[in-house]
Amino acid sequence: MTDLIIAIFICLLIGYASSNSEKFYDVEAKSRQNVTNAAQASARASSNPAVRNNSDHSNIDRTLRLVAENSMKIDVNGDRLHNCIDAAVLFYQYYPNKSNVRIVLNINHKTGMNHLFNYVFTDGVWEAIEPQAYVTNHSNYYMAAVWRSQYDSSYNRDVTSDYIRYVTK
Repeated sequence: MTDLIIAIFICLLIGYASSNSEKFYDVEAKSRQNVTNAAQASARASSNPAVRNNSDHSNIDRTLRLVAENSMKIDVNGDRLHNCIDAAVLFYQYYPNKSNVRIVLNINHKTGMNHLFNYVFTDGVWEAIEPQAYVTNHSNYYMAAVWRSQYDSSYNRDVTSDYIRYVTK
């Protein structure tokens, strides 16, 4: 009887370990795909930069690549999800000039939009940037290009002060 209980316990332990292993490999596979998407999107974006200032494009491009590489690995707020919150906070965290980046929320019940993203000051204006653009293989990282008619900038609200607590130094 004891041998049977030990055998069942070992089977349960092996099942649990393989279940967690599959989750780990799933995250790793998604992360590799994000890196591939980032490289492809970056190559397309650099051939036709969305901003005129090349150093701004380089900063945005580099930051989007880092977000794509890490968005499936890092859960910034501990909610066990990998979503726009993580991407927007990581974009803010990785962007080199904190005075030129904001975390922005857009909730529009008419279109179903409920999304966190970033504003970057470039070419003398604040531009809405989709921090998950390279994760999803978009070469144009502007919110309007990614979200089209679902995005209405009149619903934008700067929430940097609400999310800054998740930024690691």
